Amino acid sequence: MWDFDFLAAIRSIEKSMAYVLYRMLLCVGAALGYLLATLAGAGTLVGFGSLAKNASSLGPFGAVVGFALFAALMFHIRPLWLNAVKIPQLALLVDQFKNKSLPTGKALVDYAKERQWAAYPSTTKMYELDEAIREVQSDMVTLVSCPKIEAQNPTIREVLIRLIKAVSRQNHQTLLAWHFQTQQENPWRSAAEGLAVHQAHFFTMTKNRAMVTLFAWLGFMAAYPLVLGGIEILIDGIPMNMSFWPEVFAGVFAWAIKAAFFDAIAEAAMIDVFFPLAEKEAKENSGDLLKNHSAAYRAMDIKAHNPLE
Repeated sequence: MWDFDFLAAIRSIEKSMAYVLYRMLLCVGAALGYLLATLAGAGTLVGFGSLAKNASSLGPFGAVVGFALFAALMFHIRPLWLNAVKIPQLALLVDQFKNKSLPTGKALVDYAKERQWAAYPSTTKMYELDEAIREVQSDMVTLVSCPKIEAQNPTIREVLIRLIKAVSRQNHQTLLAWHFQTQQENPWRSAAEGLAVHQAHFFTMTKNRAMVTLFAWLGFMAAYPLVLGGIEILIDGIPMNMSFWPEVFAGVFAWAIKAAFFDAIAEAAMIDVFFPLAEKEAKENSGDLLKNHSAAYRAMDIKAHNPLE
């Protein structure tokens, strides 16, 4: 049903627990940012509307505005989040795949940041590569044939294709991690070689990604009621109608747990699937099929064979 060892993936995370805890602090910090922005939004509008007859009625609207603005900020900084939070974890997972001895404690966090900086010193260029990888992964869907999908009516077929594209694009971090394994100077070349292997094993990669994604969201669903219960205990004595906000912030903090722990385990599992395939085939697969059918891959191939800017 899947081609990875969950226990091995979990052990990989345990060995880099110092960085996982650091990542957890960042994720919880982001969750607290949502909370503070929501409270600030509510307080600001109540303050501005203090001359109105029912100023407190503006609070819920202000809370929504504050939450939405912080969500927009998080969306805007997602390149920085990927490069500063997720990629150092990928570097550690790759080193563990190689059975390298890693430092411990704070030294591990510093080491992970050094590895990230050496491989992807520019957040802008890293994110440009990441977007190109995801675009190629979407293009791969058109290169595979699945009679069961093609037999569906056009609406269902379109929904299924979009779903498969979304799952395929989730493998973008695995391709970024491959650059740590190849240690090539040009990350575009590492990505191009890795994508050719990904395309050759599209069903294997997509099936396993679907399984680890399901695992991560099951972790989210397990954390959600626990977090919600804790929030309800904290607000039990507050004489105020909290509306739907306890459920919202239970989701936000459950996301923090998912992003810190379960997503990291998922990436460890996918490295375990992809790297053995890529080590055997990366140098042999020319990527001609992708070159013929994906404009994004052709552009990537050009950058892969030119000096870095």
